[in-house]
Amino acid sequence: MRPSRSIYFVSLLCSSPLIAGPCDPEVLLGPASTRFLGSSSEPARIVTADLDADGNADLIVAEKFADRVSVHLGLGDGTFAPASHFSTGDQPVGLAIVDFDGDSHLDIATGNQNDSSVTILLGDGMGGFVSGGNYDAGFFVTPDDLACADFDGDNDIDIVTSSQGNSVRVMLNNGDGSFALPVFVNILSSVNSVAVGSLNNDTIPDIVATGLTTNEVFVLLGLGNGAFSAPVAFDTSNGPRDVQIADINDDGHMDLVVAHTFDDLVGVHLGNSTGVFAPAINSTLGTGLLEVQPADMDGDGNPDLMAATFGTFPQAIAMVRGNGDGTFSSQSDFPSGNGPVSIVIADFDNDSGPDVAAVHSASNDLYIYLNQCPPNFCGCNPADLAAPCGSLDFFDVSAFLSAFIAMDPVADFAAPFGTFNFFDVSAFLIAFNNGCP
Repeated sequence: MRPSRSIYFVSLLCSSPLIAGPCDPEVLLGPASTRFLGSSSEPARIVTADLDADGNADLIVAEKFADRVSVHLGLGDGTFAPASHFSTGDQPVGLAIVDFDGDSHLDIATGNQNDSSVTILLGDGMGGFVSGGNYDAGFFVTPDDLACADFDGDNDIDIVTSSQGNSVRVMLNNGDGSFALPVFVNILSSVNSVAVGSLNNDTIPDIVATGLTTNEVFVLLGLGNGAFSAPVAFDTSNGPRDVQIADINDDGHMDLVVAHTFDDLVGVHLGNSTGVFAPAINSTLGTGLLEVQPADMDGDGNPDLMAATFGTFPQAIAMVRGNGDGTFSSQSDFPSGNGPVSIVIADFDNDSGPDVAAVHSASNDLYIYLNQCPPNFCGCNPADLAAPCGSLDFFDVSAFLSAFIAMDPVADFAAPFGTFNFFDVSAFLIAFNNGCP
């Protein structure tokens, strides 16, 4: 949708390449704040959830060589309380946060690499945890990744783990946060990443697994009773390491996003809600790609991709902006610690913008990047500053002028940033004139 009145006469004064407002990819994330996790902790995975129900996003980190998880309770302003630590099995790598025992408090599950076990930590709703037991995941499982859903329709959350033993293992919840023996689901490849979601619109959770040794991604459709259809393989690029489920092209169908370690490609397999996926649309994203997370980072309505890229030098996390059709624009890098291995996206400072947290296995630290997009950016384009979101009108112009007069960063649309002048006005008008999709 385009604005109701033309303002091309101002747009002619400044060409669009000069626009570099807060949502420009090069400056989208501010400088990271850091916290040290401990010598030789080697963090392997980070996830986010509101553990203490205070409305603020918290962070949970699996610290592989410390045999523990650290819990960092969010304060709602982009900072976090000092970490609390809780013991796990030997070398936690997989990590998931759900309510396993039905008490409305979030619990933690870790997949422990060195003893092929799953640790359950039961939450108290205030950020504290007690042991819910260690469970044998099976011989040669090395559960590097976990995903959770109600696979058998009994309203309890179950677990699926990756496995190097040519399978995934499904652990059904007994209803009280304890688990039955793992069920072996055969896959003809070593699996190092799993994801769950409804891929055929029947509301029954399905499983996606990456086949590292065969360069395939496998889809197992859920039957609703804890069992699954035979895996269907789709070819990927070289070394599929991580898989995520998201609607990348906004057609209402879930797609697969696969990160590949060996050729540094991210592949998007577009879905059609039947459990069948198209050949990958591949894009380059960093070097040594370990993990990818989709989110609309710049508020344009298209999912972007953030990635942990272990082999990028200088060390960085990477982003590509989505075009809305399964393809992505050029890469932007944000300086990181040494050895970024896992990232997570959430609003840590409660300004409605998606922020990023990353952990680094070599420097043993956690970086938190706050999004610099205007906090009241509605989402159709950077000039969409006021309700009704999705249209550009007098209210957006008024919001910009008020912010400009007050020297609010919301109106800081153009370089040099930190000053408010003709270039900001011109950049806003160009964005306004470009309209909404």
